Amino acid sequence: MSTIRNEMERFFQKTNMVSTYKPMFLKALLDLGDFKEHEGSQWVKDNGKNLEVDLNFVAVRFIYYCHPLFFKFKLKQQFGIMTVLSYKIFEEFEIFNAKNKVTKEEFSKDKYKDARTRLVKDGINATVFKLLLKDCNIYTMTKPYTFIISKENVKYLKDHKNQLTKALNHELSLFLGRFNNSPDIPRKLEEKQKRPTLNKADSLENIRIAESRCFYCDDKGTEFAQDHFIPWNYVYTTEKHNMVPACTSCNSSKHDKLATTDFLDKIIQRNEKLQLSAGYSESLMKSQWENCRIGYHGEDSPLWQNA
Repeated sequence: MSTIRNEMERFFQKTNMVSTYKPMFLKALLDLGDFKEHEGSQWVKDNGKNLEVDLNFVAVRFIYYCHPLFFKFKLKQQFGIMTVLSYKIFEEFEIFNAKNKVTKEEFSKDKYKDARTRLVKDGINATVFKLLLKDCNIYTMTKPYTFIISKENVKYLKDHKNQLTKALNHELSLFLGRFNNSPDIPRKLEEKQKRPTLNKADSLENIRIAESRCFYCDDKGTEFAQDHFIPWNYVYTTEKHNMVPACTSCNSSKHDKLATTDFLDKIIQRNEKLQLSAGYSESLMKSQWENCRIGYHGEDSPLWQNA
């Protein structure tokens, strides 16, 4: 009889993904050993040696994992014009937007019921629920949209959650990297994402070189935000060559948009005055800007310029 360890190894050896559904389903199962009461406990029943799980539990986690990929990082999950259903529901249901509170507890609420039902019926059940068992036989399908998984398997998933999460995120990043020209995809898949700030010395140097003026509107000031010229959600790093002082108005207006080529030329000229790492070059800056325009900002979307 195959053990869960054997099955997980078989999955990683065999997997040939055509979508993100299989690794995301397994990531959802990793939560069965340590989820909190308000994160879907109503869909998990203790049946002695097994847990009986409704696919709504899995759907909550699909939405939770996919929400930042769609709204924050704008990562594609498809080839050509085929869009995965976990993205389609964000477009079909007005309840979803970039300002949603992105937690498992939030997406377990009744107001998301219709979206979860659509995702379970036409997405998870139709594309992965049965097919995954061919690659990783660790649960048993029972009544519609329900499965049982042994507590022994749940314990293994809990005990190895960190390692398995990293391995599954690795598989996801390899797949997403095939059609997303986006930096640092592995870190964008992490649940806890910390946004570093520019150190004080570099921040003050940027302000000094700008002569205490906003990089975008040129207004004089005493306090500035340190803005990621190429948006943070795309580059996912905070580096001196990409940071500029911005007044409150321009920083708020620009938000996660990409500025025009006039500002690109301006920051390249500004960077000539900075002490930067050996890895920086004008061609790097232009390449990052163009890749961001195509892969994140949108080729047909107007570039930002201050009013």
